[in-house]
Amino acid sequence: MIWASWRQQRLQLITLLGMLVIGAGAIVLLWSNMVDDITSSQLTACVTQTLQECSAPDGAEKAFREVWGDRFDTGRFVITALPALIGVFIGAPLFAKELEQGTHVLAFTQSASRTRWMFSKLVVALLPALIVLITLQYLVSGWLAAAGTLGPLRNGPFNALNFGIAHVSPVGYTLFAFMLGTFLGVLTRRTLAAMTAVLGAFIVVRAALSGLVDRLVPPQRLEVASGASLEVDRNTSLVIDDGWLDTAGRPVPQDKVSTLTQACKSTPGGTPNTQEGFLACLPQSGLAKRYAVFIPESQAWQVHLVDVAIFGGLAVLLLAGTVWALRRQS
Repeated sequence: MIWASWRQQRLQLITLLGMLVIGAGAIVLLWSNMVDDITSSQLTACVTQTLQECSAPDGAEKAFREVWGDRFDTGRFVITALPALIGVFIGAPLFAKELEQGTHVLAFTQSASRTRWMFSKLVVALLPALIVLITLQYLVSGWLAAAGTLGPLRNGPFNALNFGIAHVSPVGYTLFAFMLGTFLGVLTRRTLAAMTAVLGAFIVVRAALSGLVDRLVPPQRLEVASGASLEVDRNTSLVIDDGWLDTAGRPVPQDKVSTLTQACKSTPGGTPNTQEGFLACLPQSGLAKRYAVFIPESQAWQVHLVDVAIFGGLAVLLLAGTVWALRRQS
């Protein structure tokens, strides 16, 4: 069954091999050229420093980002789009093509059971796709890490594109997209219809669940007095909620906050208030504390685990649905 499945899917497997070779070669070449560019532009120290700390030649950092910014975005987009492409071009036609052409009838009359036939096709199609994805993801992640704060990683792990290509999340997306494709392929029995439906459904589910993942990881909460600085790095942390608290510890509506802070900027006589007077006025007006509810960078791995658990769980449900639908085929 494995050999028969390989013969049927050899075009997809050869395409995956070509993607792996060409993609890996392109990333390695870009990586090498980027390192040379960093060295020649005297930006080596800036890889691990912030913009304020970096003492590069005038205009060197800006020139580097102008040259490499679009290339970084292209690399991230490829890894982001790859799970959907696997679902559309490998998952959807896997069973839909045979059901559409009627060749599944011959497979069902062989000595191998339908379950064995199905899992043989799934394994032969899915494993190579995962190998290609993980390899390219590893190379792109290494390339971006080599750029450090000169690249998109300066935006933090919770940036939408950074998060979608990191850790185990792409594997979860791929499992979901692939199984979504096989399930819709069996239901529709039409290859083109299944491919179109997979792309739309994948995008909708990704968008719908993006906010849910953040809510399932226990966040941290920080409260400070009205005159103190709320030290939460918005570039590296995921801020879920923030604002002001009154003296009873209740959140103050944003429109009321704007009114109260504006009032504190002036004295009762109408003259501009001093900084000390402004800070003293805030708690007197009811703005006692500032607060933030956030997930720090150190907990990003937990968010990725929740992410892969959700999409992996959906993939298992879709697998069960595919088995059920195939068993009902005549």
